[in-house]
Amino acid sequence: MPDQDSGVPLGKIYPRNLTARADHVVRGNPAGSRPESGVDNCYPGLEFDQRNLDKAFFPGLVVEFHRPDGARIVALTGGGPAPAQGLTAADLPLDIWAVCGRTTVDQGEEAAPTIGCDDRNGLEVWRAVHDLLPGTVALLIGPGPGITSPGSDPVRGDLNGFRRRGTSILQRAPDGSVQVGVLVADRARYLDDDGVIEPEAYEPGELTRSLCAPWQYDFRDCGCFYWAASKPDIVTSADGLHADLNFQRRDRVSDPPPKDGPRLAGRRELELDYHELIADWGVLPVVLNDREGESRPAPAHPGVEPLTPEQVADELAYLATVEHALCVQYLFAHYSLDAPMRLPAGADSRTRRVYAAAQEIFGIAIDEMRHLRWANEALGVLGRAPVLGRAETIHRQLRTPFSLQPLTPRQLDWFIEVERPSQASGGGIDGMYVRLHAALTGDPDAFPEADRLAHLIKLIIDEGADHFRRFTAVKTHLAGLSEAEYLRRLDHKPAPGLDTSLLDLADQNYALLLDALRATFALGDAAGGLLIEQSRRAMFNLHETHHALSARGVAPRFTLPLDPVLEAGDSGTELRRRVAELGGPEQREAMLRQEADAQTLIAALQDRAGG
Repeated sequence: MPDQDSGVPLGKIYPRNLTARADHVVRGNPAGSRPESGVDNCYPGLEFDQRNLDKAFFPGLVVEFHRPDGARIVALTGGGPAPAQGLTAADLPLDIWAVCGRTTVDQGEEAAPTIGCDDRNGLEVWRAVHDLLPGTVALLIGPGPGITSPGSDPVRGDLNGFRRRGTSILQRAPDGSVQVGVLVADRARYLDDDGVIEPEAYEPGELTRSLCAPWQYDFRDCGCFYWAASKPDIVTSADGLHADLNFQRRDRVSDPPPKDGPRLAGRRELELDYHELIADWGVLPVVLNDREGESRPAPAHPGVEPLTPEQVADELAYLATVEHALCVQYLFAHYSLDAPMRLPAGADSRTRRVYAAAQEIFGIAIDEMRHLRWANEALGVLGRAPVLGRAETIHRQLRTPFSLQPLTPRQLDWFIEVERPSQASGGGIDGMYVRLHAALTGDPDAFPEADRLAHLIKLIIDEGADHFRRFTAVKTHLAGLSEAEYLRRLDHKPAPGLDTSLLDLADQNYALLLDALRATFALGDAAGGLLIEQSRRAMFNLHETHHALSARGVAPRFTLPLDPVLEAGDSGTELRRRVAELGGPEQREAMLRQEADAQTLIAALQDRAGG
């Protein structure tokens, strides 16, 4: 209910963060500026490096954590306890020897832990600092990496005692140099009163200065557990005589080469540093089966004849129709599985298994839609109009006609065969793209934006390998279940009434989606955010309608439209009204939402057509 004086609803939440105040995507802002888009990867980081934020965790100090030997105070910014103790820039650098403060909410003041920083690298110290809760913090500092234990003679007592009393001290040697000190203050705030990262504490670019860019930073810092198989760590020499070698070793001429060290510090001393890796990454050889090889260009694909840009465009136009057809076939297979659109709480084991299989197939269908987009993006680079047709024959070698089939074991095996990875030109759908990739990389000067084209096609090739793995996982999910246990019985001749109206509406949604995609592909980078978002909603509405049909035992048709919706002048309003009248509350709610989405999309399409 509104406040009598202001008219503002009671309990309304006012966003303090400036990014949160933008309740829509602001043109020009990167996706990472939206809180819901954050990947929360903070070391070294994909959005910002958390260590760079924590460098100002203690008032008046700038702390450097990007070190192998602990954390170091590298600058004073004024304020805090340092000036009162006579600490100046001439005393720096100083190292953090210990940190004391509460790290969990259930700790009392008397139980605040003290973390010694001796024999810790910068990342380990940062993790301790990152865990500190707001409140009073005490630092034990001194020259050089940490060499004393907390509470030893230099501070004459427990570090937490200094923290609780709020007592800071600084001891100097006869020559005036700092011997040891304790600084106590409240943990610094990172945000100003508007919820914005404090501009007085952080200069522009500071939070992102050590991100995984260029890629060599991430490549050097992250082991194989992060980079998976694309990043070797321990290798065998090219001649096979020497094992347990550090792949990133600096010394690549000694015979025998130096062995890899058992400790992180020893390994880092052997490796190329960031600057060397950025400048000389080409010295790192290709590794196959854990064995180094000689660096050499990728071999030419045998039997691949050069292709002209026109021939590549013709092939891409066909492959775009294949991606469309595969997407539809995969979606139909998804709807043929006896699985709900959303998994209910308390679902039994059979339902969970079938649902897992259905989600794998749905994810692959979404990827195929993305492949359709990439193929059309490549066609745009080559000066061709968008292609939204649907292939009548899948895979030129097998010449399998397009058909909508339930996910029987035979159909699943065919899907696996279609997506089987191929490095041979022409072998499988993947191999057809390999042929195009070979042509582009073999004669890049013949193609406009050859690097961009090769990148787009390589994306499709790489995702195809993942599809093979995921279809194999589907077989695992369904193992031991009979067709009667996991397949729906779908009728291709529905009864008049709600079923027929839902079918007609599904076809209308399909036509509207193709219109939206055609406009989006034609506009390319100029496609407005509204049109792209409404295209996504059109996909969801089509998916929702097909799930409603299959749950009622009706097979989706995926009827190709004869005319674009704009030219036909039918947005499907009458169909949605009929479904709302014939269906229950769930259908009525869905139709209201779909009508709003359809009208917004029609308006966006008309606006782009008029512009």
